[in-house]
Amino acid sequence: MPDSTALKVLVPPDTYRCTWHIPTTDGNFTSLGGDLTLKRDLSPQGAILGEVPNIKKPTDPGGAGYPQDRKYPALRGDLENGRVATLLDCTVSAWKPDGAIIFARCALVGDDFLEEASFDRAKVQISNIDSAFGVSPIKGQKVPNLDDPYGSWSVEQNPESTQKWSDDDVSMTASYDASITAGDPYYFQMRYSPAVLIDVANPLTLDEFNSTWIHPLLNIAALSMNAPQRVTYLAVGMRAAGIGEQGWRKFQVYGTGITQEPFNSSYSGIRQNRSALNWKSDDISPLALLRRWQELNEGHHPLIETYGSFLNVRAQHPRARFLLLLQALEGLHGYENKEKEKERAERHLEKRGNILDSLGGCMALAKKEMKFLKDMLPKRPPTSLDSRLRDCFNAVPGKTLERLMEVEVIKGFEEDPANALRIMRNDLAHGNRGYPIEDLDSVARIVERATRAHFMRILGASESVQMRVFQES
Repeated sequence: MPDSTALKVLVPPDTYRCTWHIPTTDGNFTSLGGDLTLKRDLSPQGAILGEVPNIKKPTDPGGAGYPQDRKYPALRGDLENGRVATLLDCTVSAWKPDGAIIFARCALVGDDFLEEASFDRAKVQISNIDSAFGVSPIKGQKVPNLDDPYGSWSVEQNPESTQKWSDDDVSMTASYDASITAGDPYYFQMRYSPAVLIDVANPLTLDEFNSTWIHPLLNIAALSMNAPQRVTYLAVGMRAAGIGEQGWRKFQVYGTGITQEPFNSSYSGIRQNRSALNWKSDDISPLALLRRWQELNEGHHPLIETYGSFLNVRAQHPRARFLLLLQALEGLHGYENKEKEKERAERHLEKRGNILDSLGGCMALAKKEMKFLKDMLPKRPPTSLDSRLRDCFNAVPGKTLERLMEVEVIKGFEEDPANALRIMRNDLAHGNRGYPIEDLDSVARIVERATRAHFMRILGASESVQMRVFQES
């Protein structure tokens, strides 16, 4: 018997026959047949069979050739299975008198046409998110022993597998959707799918929900698992007063970055994708992590805007990753030490002025020589990447400098590891010299652990969580 997921999709990825309702210039609609293609991780695309309104034929007065494009903020498509698709930011491109293609940024599929543009609830599943939950949906189970093969089987569900956090504006619930196959005297199965429910007090647009909650949660999951993750399910909608999770007006979202292929939890999946963060046992909530992410993002924190922007980028070249990581750590050090750097710069500028004033009265110096000194004596104190890297590595657990000393390419410099990294960065950035991909990959893996530990630190995670980053196999 084929398996299925406990978290159910309203409409799985496929191509569906539908009826399109195209606006006309007089405020009415023309209904035309066609189809809608909903694919994993792609923007939706439709086809219209029939004469599209507002399209000029070549034979019309002032007519035009093909293709002709018309843009609509939203289009309605009634699927033959009874569902209704709302396509947002659409372009209808007519290629012939009786046919056109629809390109849309995203589609929201539900039971009716979506007229309002804001939502107060989102339900999302992210790959391997159950590893961060830190608690299983089954508390215990009992199976018959070998001496009693016809005994009873029992399962005790875990009430602690539902976790909730809230503040004045948002509530967040991490739980498992459950599905039971029963009633068949030859087959019995229980399945659980992890998901996160986010309720907001003030409704948000789809873009606002994505930028404020969904994408940060996706990035935090990637940071926790040390691997890019993907949104495997997303629905947005409006909840009704007094109605629980099952009663809300739900719209399944199709678009780039969303697969709409949810998964069931498994022990093997948890073991293969361990999370540095454990929402159940660590003294920090995902809601607090998200709030901190939003705060750092609004403040243009360099670690968010450099390394954070690439957490879900797959197959990045080791050279690019190496340069990105060093840039991220250098920016982090400068951001967190900007007051000290400012004071140091002021002292340097004052000392420079005093020295130049003293030299100005020296009769042995010609005017041209004095100008040379002013031009060559920098107005800012010298800084070095190696000292900043050294400070960053020493600020988190994990003994990064010692780990780097074990890498062959670092040994070849006969320098301390931080200085070797500085030389490598300058060589690569200025095109002076290249390094084998394997060497860059080995160094980048170690540096990335330290960068992740710093990311955990600025999000508010404890030192034990930071250390867990280095302990992962």
